[in-house]
Amino acid sequence: MKEQLFRVSIEHIKTGECIRLEVWAKNVHEATYRLHGVIGWDTQYRWIGSRPAYDEHGSA
Repeated sequence: MKEQLFRVSIEHIKTGECIRLEVWAKNVHEATYRLHGVIGWDTQYRWIGSRPAYDEHGSA
């Protein structure tokens, strides 16, 4: 399966700063899971959302 680019958004719990990361993965679940060391119950960041970086027409 071909990898594609995904955007995963996280938020710092104390400051509310939003960070968008770009991750290459086979699907959205894998893209989110690749950040398991950064987001979780015992970390400083919470997951906001994940989506493909481009739609089916190639637009951002």
